[in-house]
Amino acid sequence: MLDQLRSDLRFATRTLRKSPGFALLAILTLGLGIGANTAIFSVIYGVLLKPLPYADSDRLVLIRQSAPPLGRPDVGVSIKEFFTYRDQAADFDGLVEFHQMNFDLLKRGEPDRVDTGVVSPNFFDVLGIKPMVGRSFVPEDDRPGAPAVLIVSYSYWQSKFGGDRAIVGQVLEMNDRPHTVVGVLPNVPHFPQENDVYMPTSACPFRSAAQARIAENPRVFPILNVFGKLKAGVTRERAAAAVDTILRRFVSDDTAAYRPGSGFAATALDVRAEMTRNARPMLLILLGTTGLVLLIACANVANLTLARVLRRDREFAVRASLGADRGRLIRQLLTESSVLALTGGACGLLFAAWTTGLLTTFVARFAPRTGEIGLDIRVLVLTTVVSVLTGLLFGLFPALASSADYVTAMKQGSPGAGVSRRRRSLQAALVVAQVAVSVVLLVGAALLIASFYRLQRVDPGYSADRVMSAELFTNFSKYPDADTQRRFYLPLIERLEAQPGVVSVAVTNAVPLRTTQPGNTAFQIEGRLEDNIERRPTADVRIVSSGFFRTLGVPLIAGRTFAESDTNDSMRVVVINRAMTRYWNGSEPVGSRISLDGNRTWSTVVGIVGDVRAFGLDKEPIAQLYTPLRQSTQGLNGLVLVRTAGDPASAGGIIREAAWALDPEMPVQAVRTLDEIRDRYLATPKLTAVLLSLFAVLALVVTLAGITGVLATSVAQRTQEFGIRMALGASRAAVLRMVIGRGLALVVAGLILGVLASTVATRVLASYLFDTNPLDPLMFVSVCAAFTLAGVVACFGPAWRATTVDPMLALRSE
Repeated sequence: MLDQLRSDLRFATRTLRKSPGFALLAILTLGLGIGANTAIFSVIYGVLLKPLPYADSDRLVLIRQSAPPLGRPDVGVSIKEFFTYRDQAADFDGLVEFHQMNFDLLKRGEPDRVDTGVVSPNFFDVLGIKPMVGRSFVPEDDRPGAPAVLIVSYSYWQSKFGGDRAIVGQVLEMNDRPHTVVGVLPNVPHFPQENDVYMPTSACPFRSAAQARIAENPRVFPILNVFGKLKAGVTRERAAAAVDTILRRFVSDDTAAYRPGSGFAATALDVRAEMTRNARPMLLILLGTTGLVLLIACANVANLTLARVLRRDREFAVRASLGADRGRLIRQLLTESSVLALTGGACGLLFAAWTTGLLTTFVARFAPRTGEIGLDIRVLVLTTVVSVLTGLLFGLFPALASSADYVTAMKQGSPGAGVSRRRRSLQAALVVAQVAVSVVLLVGAALLIASFYRLQRVDPGYSADRVMSAELFTNFSKYPDADTQRRFYLPLIERLEAQPGVVSVAVTNAVPLRTTQPGNTAFQIEGRLEDNIERRPTADVRIVSSGFFRTLGVPLIAGRTFAESDTNDSMRVVVINRAMTRYWNGSEPVGSRISLDGNRTWSTVVGIVGDVRAFGLDKEPIAQLYTPLRQSTQGLNGLVLVRTAGDPASAGGIIREAAWALDPEMPVQAVRTLDEIRDRYLATPKLTAVLLSLFAVLALVVTLAGITGVLATSVAQRTQEFGIRMALGASRAAVLRMVIGRGLALVVAGLILGVLASTVATRVLASYLFDTNPLDPLMFVSVCAAFTLAGVVACFGPAWRATTVDPMLALRSE
């Protein structure tokens, strides 16, 4: 058997070398198909399938609380609720908490605003993460008054400290107190957010202050994520039922803190599934797409191979007459197809290595596990298996179609022979299938492109041209309240407005498209007394300086915007957007008064401005209420907006100089234009459309190549027929129409099947489309028209060659 295999391999190699054009086309086609699937699988394995790099990761769960009747899938866990779960849940080896804060790291170069994970002291022990340098937290680190300590993430250690292992033991000044670095984490994904450093819960001043109030309000500080490790043998479903029982118990015991009808519920979710929840649907769509591309490639190579088998029937007949049985001949053909597929797989690895980077960039917007994506041994094994199966798949049909009738085979190998109807039907079926699958991919890509085009043309309600933004979040230890913050932001505005080239400046607590979730503040309209707070309307409240609307170009509809005279000593005022006017039921809002604090203070509506799509271009504007910076009683994380007369890139340096002149320890971060923020927002739908379009175009090219190949083979086999037709009076135009007509008949049949399949397949994309119907007839018609035109072009070459047949040569040959 091994001798026969070696003989088959040598013969297959010699045979393919004799047909370099066929071999090269087949290898490239298969390489693209296999490479696309390899790249997608490497991403899916690294993101969805690979076990988390934590000890006992299959036992890790996330406790999530929700209030479905209120439309809130995640309401967070409060400090007291966490304590209750920790004390009463018996199915866990440990429960730990996490929340993220932002603090200032000082006296290490430029002031740096660091993402800080605030965690239980046994957080990393429960998750099974051991520091690569130094130690983890210990219970003593979390005692009140204990020296402040930090653990640094791997990425921040590399970027900020250059990977210096001597970082352990160094003292960093964070906010207003020293913190000692005790460890460095390994390079593992963070969940639910990426963090620069970690600190114990007692070191967070905001959590500590909230913990002192849990007796009076059990829902205080409801921003915790709670992780747990299940005891061995405990199922996630059992743990979920247990935590929900605990929640229902404390909800029923305190109807003041937990409103009846809120539908509070708790469950336990698999951490790995939650980490990849946003990425999973699109990755599976891409996997299905590349699988279809591979099927198209297989059908194309099968057609090419079938054409070669026709020319080799005489060879097989001779070999059979010399003693080779049918199984031996089929094995030889399968060997040749496997050699092609394995060589194509090797090329596919190169294609996969080239495209994996693009896919990793795409997935990084959905999941934190991109650091684990790579072409490892499992991916190589999969590529090999896929290559072998592909070779068997596209080689099987031609092998079974090889003639067993020696006499017929000798005739088909003669110059005047035609092609059996069975083979013509098989070739036609493969082409029709290719066209149908390509249409499905092209329709999906067309819908995504149309969706992206419409999304980027949406009017956001503001002008982003030549506007620079920057984060200048004040340090709570130096600016503890609204008054102290104003003493920084108001002089900053004056300094920036005095700079040459600056048109206007604003400070706000939110920039459009930078945040994804709106606020939900209840308000009362004067004269409409409603004792039940649940019935009061809500709005997203924003704090803005007087130049905000001018800087962003938000149009004024009625009344006025804020003025410098709107201070704490003047009448309290607010501005509302157009969407908020619906709460006045057709009456005039300007001049009316509203309260945001339970009727204790009232503010007069002085103006109405246009709607701003602040939380997504695909989301309808919501009710928004603006309060003036000079009257705000709430602190804010300030974002500065600067509109320039020229290139906004110069504004970054101007903002830094002005801020550091007022406070040398003020971090200035996230300096980017509003156009850049918009581009970041659009990057995900753009990449989605680009990826699916690339695979769809690849499928189209392979399909058209298949159509061309089938027609070219048909023309070569029917040379004498065309010559005789023209000798008997057929015009070249008639022959041209006949050949193109045969090709277009296959295309039309494929289009019909493809359109029918697309009406079902495109529903999968519905959630990714903006203002685009998955059954948009314009997209279907456009794809069919484009495919028909491309089909005509693909058919024209072989058809033209048919018209060049010399009738005399054809008759002489006959």
